[in-house]
Amino acid sequence: MRTKFRQEDGAAAVEFALIVGVLAMLLFGMLQFGVAFFQLQNLRAATREGARVGAVKGTVTDVRNRVQSASNIPNFGTSLVVSTTPATTLTPTSRPCAPTSGPIPDSVRATISLNNAQLPPGLVDVFTVDIPLMPTISLRSAQVYGEFRCES
Repeated sequence: MRTKFRQEDGAAAVEFALIVGVLAMLLFGMLQFGVAFFQLQNLRAATREGARVGAVKGTVTDVRNRVQSASNIPNFGTSLVVSTTPATTLTPTSRPCAPTSGPIPDSVRATISLNNAQLPPGLVDVFTVDIPLMPTISLRSAQVYGEFRCES
């Protein structure tokens, strides 16, 4: 009877069953965080592209179009803001670095607010990392921006 209890047949299967859940959580958590980080870097590059267009005397509409085309996201709504430093009033046809009156601003900035209600629904889901048995990690408190100095 003692030899029957000392056999270790199936011990590896039991150990694997105990550990596979933790491994799956780790693996899927890393994948989900990786997708969120990739999209964050994609948006950073897109805002830099948009700010560069504004720095070389493009209009606010040109900046918005460039950010949208560089990120492959069709519409940011009010979550994408184009501004200058120091702050000036801009319209869609304004040229941030070539104002019709007043001094030339120092820089132009394209900013995407990730906690804006008008952010496309696909992005809202990407920036919320939900790993089972762990608290939800929200990356939506961040602001993604690109800034370029105005060329004179």
